[in-house]
Amino acid sequence: MAKKRLILAYPNMRWQKEDLVTMWNLEPTTLCLLAQMVRDMVEVKIIDAQFHDMGREQFVAQVAAYKPDYVGLSLLTSEYAETLDIAAGLIKKIDPAITVIVGGVHATTMPEFVMRNHHIDYCVIGEGEYVLRDLLLYFQGEGELPAEGLAYRHQEELIIQKAARVADLTRLPWPAYDLVDYSAYLSKVQRSYSANNPPEFPFVRMVTTRGCPFGCLFCQVETIAGRKVRARDPEDVVKELLYLKKTYGIRSLVFDEDNLLMGPNDYARRLFSLMVEHKVGLKWIASAFALFLLNDELLDLMKASGCVGINVAIESGNPRVLKEIVGKPIKDLERVPAIIDSITRRGIYCIANFIIGFPGETWDEIRETIAFAERCGADYVKIYGAVPLYKTRLFGLAKEKGLLVCNDEIPKVDWRYGQILSDEWTPKDISILRAYEWDRINFRPEKLMRLQDITGATLEEIKRMRKMTRDSLIF
Repeated sequence: MAKKRLILAYPNMRWQKEDLVTMWNLEPTTLCLLAQMVRDMVEVKIIDAQFHDMGREQFVAQVAAYKPDYVGLSLLTSEYAETLDIAAGLIKKIDPAITVIVGGVHATTMPEFVMRNHHIDYCVIGEGEYVLRDLLLYFQGEGELPAEGLAYRHQEELIIQKAARVADLTRLPWPAYDLVDYSAYLSKVQRSYSANNPPEFPFVRMVTTRGCPFGCLFCQVETIAGRKVRARDPEDVVKELLYLKKTYGIRSLVFDEDNLLMGPNDYARRLFSLMVEHKVGLKWIASAFALFLLNDELLDLMKASGCVGINVAIESGNPRVLKEIVGKPIKDLERVPAIIDSITRRGIYCIANFIIGFPGETWDEIRETIAFAERCGADYVKIYGAVPLYKTRLFGLAKEKGLLVCNDEIPKVDWRYGQILSDEWTPKDISILRAYEWDRINFRPEKLMRLQDITGATLEEIKRMRKMTRDSLIF
């Protein structure tokens, strides 16, 4: 018998809206990995409508031409939830018999909302590599319906299972790079004006660990990937990097990890040592790093393995807010500037993240965070308004106390604006303070040259980004 056909796709978020600040091109490796898991069972086609900026008609034409039995859709953020509904509706218009399966962060954190759309048949909750494989086996009469990782309808009842986790990442295959024009992705940034842009092109983004043990107030990672940190085999990671370097000529790497330093069995140290030993020769940056786990020995190893920049999450400049509200395990804030100095003295740039506008945070504590952000020594500082993401402790706390600005079922997702109510300050205060203090701290003349190195942006582009940030302050 001929194999059944599966399409794995990213819908185009521009079908809903276009926002340069919040819209990202997604890594194709997620879809390529899912494809590799099932390509022995089904014929697979990948459609990335986001990266290729497809209109709805072009997307429909590609889906219809392939005549799929199943279509898997993935979406990163609930901010673009409407995009998923649009794509599912377009598919069912082509053929109502096509089984529509959705996954990604939005599906994992909000399955009950996703399944209100009756064009969607199954919602994958958590990590979907084995869930998708088992679900396809079930469709073809070769296995049972998965016992975890799914939301689906049974008669009139909505069944929501617990999230699926891949216990052993070392067993996962490499992504099916051959199913996309992978080279096209390697010279195009995920988002304009990002301080996490790759140091050189061509580049790859890679996730080698999953999970984070800390459970900070505002973070969805516990829901998405769990608290137990799992890691790939570092030997296999290095082999893949050498393959990508040889095959695609990559020159740099972005580690898109939640907590690279928390990998089991001293994972990060082993990985960096192997990168040195095998002379991988790639410049790399990390989009998230636990500052309090760094020391001189590890920093020297990072530098030797090619590290040129890290992004660290400090969150607050006030000890009470860190401990009692955020739950961040930074025990001594006064050590932070010295650690950042150790980083930057090695020629590694440091980006520091801060969040303001938490429930119970005073105006003076917010001002203290701004002052700390200015004196911490980071090359670039990001300041966000606290966002009550669904299924975080922040959302539960703010809802319980009646502090949510948005009373809709789906909370607003936008880091630019204050979204929590307080007797001491308003969401407008948070939005304005965030934007103008970010501008004041980061764009002094003596910092601009370093910022150009980090972002790859011209002075004119930086000027445009600053104006766009001010112009976006709409209330």
